[in-house]
Amino acid sequence: MPLVLACLAGCDKPAPTLDVIRAGGELRIATLVSGTTYYEGPHGPVGFEHDLATRFAAWLGLRPRFVVADSYADLRRLLDTNKAHVAAALLTVGRPGDPRLRYGPTYAIARVLVVHRRGRVAPRTVDDLRELRGAALGGRAMRELIERELPPSEGFQWTLRQDAAADGLLQDVDEGRLDYAIVTAFDFDSARTYYPELLSLLELGAPQAVAWLYRPGIDDSLGRAQLEFLRALRATGELAALEARYFAHGGDFDYVASRALLRDYDERLPRFRDEFIATAAQTGLDWTLIAAIAYQESRWQEDARSPTGVRGLMMLTRTTAKAYGVDRLDGAESIRGGALYLADMLARLPERIREPDRTWLALAAYNIGFGHLEDARVLTARAGRNPDRWADVREFLPRLASKKWARRTRHGYARGYQAVHFVDSTRRYYDVLRWLEAETTPPAPPAPPAPLTPAISPAL
Repeated sequence: MPLVLACLAGCDKPAPTLDVIRAGGELRIATLVSGTTYYEGPHGPVGFEHDLATRFAAWLGLRPRFVVADSYADLRRLLDTNKAHVAAALLTVGRPGDPRLRYGPTYAIARVLVVHRRGRVAPRTVDDLRELRGAALGGRAMRELIERELPPSEGFQWTLRQDAAADGLLQDVDEGRLDYAIVTAFDFDSARTYYPELLSLLELGAPQAVAWLYRPGIDDSLGRAQLEFLRALRATGELAALEARYFAHGGDFDYVASRALLRDYDERLPRFRDEFIATAAQTGLDWTLIAAIAYQESRWQEDARSPTGVRGLMMLTRTTAKAYGVDRLDGAESIRGGALYLADMLARLPERIREPDRTWLALAAYNIGFGHLEDARVLTARAGRNPDRWADVREFLPRLASKKWARRTRHGYARGYQAVHFVDSTRRYYDVLRWLEAETTPPAPPAPPAPLTPAISPAL
């Protein structure tokens, strides 16, 4: 049924777009596979746009149905042929007044970056890009921006790729097939850990508004509903929680640490890989998550020790090792002890807590102790925030290190800021390991990692 010309029973004129969509029972969302939008995670489809669109569909009382496009041009085709109602892929907004485009309300701001490989070129101004070979990722709006900033008539050499993924474009720069790439900060920050030789010294043009793209010719009923939804989502803190889930755990990029992880993946991980996999099978955990914890704790060194007395690959205390009957100085047993401890933290959390918050809260408990995590959750609840959401609890954990706050808790003082750092770092390593494993395991479909720290600034 055509989206605009359709009419509900008894109507004398076309029904509002939103009524037609509701009559069909589902919201069809066109998207692109990307670490910043939509991808298959360990618990099913995830991604910032996936979660945002899923919530919007639920808010409308509809089922979400995602349609994966092959390219930016394919997004438009899916809209034009009514196979999708909206396109959601962190799309930058094109030139105002184009009748062929209809954008929804702005919900983020994207910086456009020029990315190069250190040691080859170092463009700091637009003039430095003359005669260099470049490529950009995006659709019509990106082309308009680059044509304004880098007109081909003035010696700028670049191509626009609509069917490439950001990491493929950045790999071309890393391996010398391109001198530079033009991507959004979302895409660069999502992939930079895997390409530690890449950096950006130049931002192109002004920051760009980000919005969903609607089918041309529709009325504004869907856009009004989305604006109301976004305002409600922001008022409840859920929009901020989504940003924190996908964009706020990476911290500052660490070039040295990224190179070290890639080296240790090749040199140290193979010795323990089978043990991680076997232990995961026994505990029901993701082996790359266990390996990420071990890397955060010891850099995969079974003789590691800290001044506080924790030792081994998983840096277990003597008490924890005894409780699980393991020798903490034996790599395989340390892995088993750490995994069992994490599994216990997961089991002790209330059943109502859903993934991925459940895992991030369990990681915090692994580091700081379950009692101290519960103290932080109580402080979170007392402040009117959600104690079952990691993004909220993350803000209150550091307060445990303050005497003012610690004396209000059952278990007292704790270095809660260290637990936040532990979770953030482990998540970063987990992302990288999943990405590396997807690259080296042919039978499994690619599973891009969760985004790493693009700076989103919602603008409603």
